[in-house]
Amino acid sequence: MAKRALAAAAIALASLACLRPGGEGKGAARPRDRVEPLVLAPQEIRAGDALAVAAVFPTLGRYAVSGLQSLQGARLAVEDLNRAGGVNGRPLRLAEYRTGSYFTDAREAASRAARDGALAIVGSNSSELSQAVAEEAEANGVVQISNVSTAADLTWDPQTGRARPFVFRMCATDGVMGTLLAGFARDRLGAHRAAVLYEVGRTYSQRLARSFTDHFRDEARGRVVAEFFYLALETDFLPQLRRIKEFQPDVVFLPGSFPDATLVAVQARTVGLRTTLLGGDAWSSPLLFQRGAPPAEAYYVELCSPAPEFDRRYAEAEGAEPPGCRAVLAYDAVQVIATALRSLGPLSEEALTTGVDLSRRRLREAIARGAFDGVTGRIRFDAHGDRRQGVALYAVEPGPRGPRALVRGWLGEP
Repeated sequence: MAKRALAAAAIALASLACLRPGGEGKGAARPRDRVEPLVLAPQEIRAGDALAVAAVFPTLGRYAVSGLQSLQGARLAVEDLNRAGGVNGRPLRLAEYRTGSYFTDAREAASRAARDGALAIVGSNSSELSQAVAEEAEANGVVQISNVSTAADLTWDPQTGRARPFVFRMCATDGVMGTLLAGFARDRLGAHRAAVLYEVGRTYSQRLARSFTDHFRDEARGRVVAEFFYLALETDFLPQLRRIKEFQPDVVFLPGSFPDATLVAVQARTVGLRTTLLGGDAWSSPLLFQRGAPPAEAYYVELCSPAPEFDRRYAEAEGAEPPGCRAVLAYDAVQVIATALRSLGPLSEEALTTGVDLSRRRLREAIARGAFDGVTGRIRFDAHGDRRQGVALYAVEPGPRGPRALVRGWLGEP
């Protein structure tokens, strides 16, 4: 049923895509090209006495796979909560705002959710989309909790430098990941020479590279870093790898996607570079290194540690392997909202309509000050709205069906 619903949503969004420039028939009058937001919104977000929580995730475009996985995690949370009796006698309603993968789509969805009376927003799965949601959430005083967006400036406004009190995230930032990986390379691997190969023009990759470099380099102690870059969609890394080999690094940090890391691993063997590889959470995929094992040890960090109970639940519902941390952190985000709502006591009809702004502020305070037990462990937020936690460390090891990633511990605060 869930899979059929997702397929129907994809078809509906595809038809909406015809509203974008280029979708008109020949000869249609177009005084100007305008990109219309791509949003499939519910007609009514409250059914009966339900408490409405909006889910803003892309189900079409470049972020759709991760978006659908995140959405399914949020759905499972609502199912479990309602099966257990809901919140203070009321059922929870997940109002799904399914979007394209463009920031204007996410912004429009968040704006509609606020106008429609949602108590909170879960989403999105991409930092680019989550930042668009955050602008609307903060402007309208609606709590937003993102599951896997790692850009540091999500929870504060980069233009004003001020915090966004209504915006929270369930995971570590790019800066935290880079810092912890630098410490791991330095203190546990004993590395003194590090090469960093990052994708120029991709904010995620550049921020991870900068954080790692800043916290690893210490020339007074003999720790040096050489930086190399590549362009989007580049697949031939041999020129950079030859230069990296000449540098003779102890570790090579690859803050890019798992396809890039896989290609680098294969081509590193070609040039005879047998050095430990390090990566960020974008390495998290069953397809990592399936085209060829890394030339030496390889480690990466993930935004949560394994959650066997949830993994079984997800596999039963979807008939597929759990998708890393996306679904489970969306699940926990909904659980945080539900627990905070429960702490407010029963909400009257007035508190959900004419008094919804006050209810949203009370919810925000409950989340900011609370501590929650989630599937992924203890959940507390710091003064910036970021979850106080580190990252899980995975080691890539050979297996009978190819390399496999196994959790090897935790870096930073659990």
